[in-house]
Amino acid sequence: MASNGSHFNKVAICSGHMIDAPKRETPRFPIEKAEAVRAKIAQQLAQWEIGPRDLSICGGACGADILFAEECVRRGAQIRLLLAQKVEDFVRASVRHAGDDWVRRFDALRAQAQVEILPEEAGTAPNDISIYAQTNLWIIETARVEAADPRRIYALLVWDERPTGDGPGGTADFQEKVCHLGASLEIINPTKLP
Repeated sequence: MASNGSHFNKVAICSGHMIDAPKRETPRFPIEKAEAVRAKIAQQLAQWEIGPRDLSICGGACGADILFAEECVRRGAQIRLLLAQKVEDFVRASVRHAGDDWVRRFDALRAQAQVEILPEEAGTAPNDISIYAQTNLWIIETARVEAADPRRIYALLVWDERPTGDGPGGTADFQEKVCHLGASLEIINPTKLP
């Protein structure tokens, strides 16, 4: 039992790019980089010593989220998937374009994870931010509550580091909020991997 008011030693969170859709003009996370990204995620989780007494939280999309969650499962951490939509809609919007294998992997993770779905009324959030941006904010807030001490939060961003102008809850905002909390943050840039 952790002595920080939380029953988890550490909370690892992840956000970042999905596998690129087949017709994406500017590559951010080409499918052929998936194994290189997985290796980097595994290396980072090992460095943070994420294990059975820890909680891992992500959004569940193909790419960064699924790779992160799979590696956390390998290390024995508890998994929580915070989905932006009901399962069928989420799979259609955020998993299926990468292929049937990713759908199977999502289903396998879902069977092992605690799954929560963004309430539908969240779609009417102030500033009209997207459900995906709201999910990023939800991930950070959940980590803050579960960790009790922000120094026990370890955040991984799989991101091409391009400024996107995506506003509250977007990738750059996620990075800024995590750093402001005082959590550890590492970035994996798929476009820079061999």
